[in-house]
Amino acid sequence: MGTLYDILGVSRIATPAEIKSAYRRLARIYHPDVNSDPTAAEKFARINEAYQVLIDADKRQFYDRNGSLMENVNSSANAARMARQAYSQARADRIVNEWLERERIETRARGKAVYTTVTLFLSTFLVAMIQPMIFEALPIFWKLILLFFFVIGVRHLITSLREHFDYYTYRPGRPASKRVRRGARPFKRSVAWAFVGGGYLLSMITGLLIGSLTEDYTGNLVGGNSLGDALLKILFYPPMAVLIVDTIYLINIRLEDL
Repeated sequence: MGTLYDILGVSRIATPAEIKSAYRRLARIYHPDVNSDPTAAEKFARINEAYQVLIDADKRQFYDRNGSLMENVNSSANAARMARQAYSQARADRIVNEWLERERIETRARGKAVYTTVTLFLSTFLVAMIQPMIFEALPIFWKLILLFFFVIGVRHLITSLREHFDYYTYRPGRPASKRVRRGARPFKRSVAWAFVGGGYLLSMITGLLIGSLTEDYTGNLVGGNSLGDALLKILFYPPMAVLIVDTIYLINIRLEDL
């Protein structure tokens, strides 16, 4: 079995710095996290045991005086047991932390998906019902600014929907990517498209119907728009609403991380 010095590969006159350096070098080789050999845990326990004795001046003096590991067997066994317990605890803490991190990422991804879809449906419903005259009332400069934000909003909406679809949906017959496990994708791609498209159409039709009822009740056309103008507004404003709400959500996430 050899002496504790032999286990660390140092001489009997080794300094604490040399002992610590030898321990670190061996830990990088035999630590169970980096060495899959079944005997690695046992070897690392012996290495840690030797280090705990030799790095402590009193324990090292006692060991050197007795000249045998058997004289210090109880202390050594306790050190080995403590090393194994510390390793098990560290591994359990790491597993819990990784699980919590996955939960945090999943919660944020779910929140972003909800904000995107709910904002899209709600803004479509409100625009279809109210048919605002904002664009028509603006001077040419602000119309160009609004068009700029519309383009950014459309790009953002398409990118967001693609990210949500990649994260939560799968295509039958296609293997799951390494980034997201198949089990983490609970919905078929076609079902997700049906949900988004159906929700969008339902929001638009409901808004138009309520707006039509308001028109019939008041005797005036809400916003003074034809059906074609109403459809243009329905296509124009919701992407910008999604852009604004998602931006606020992301800012809030950044503030929480501070």
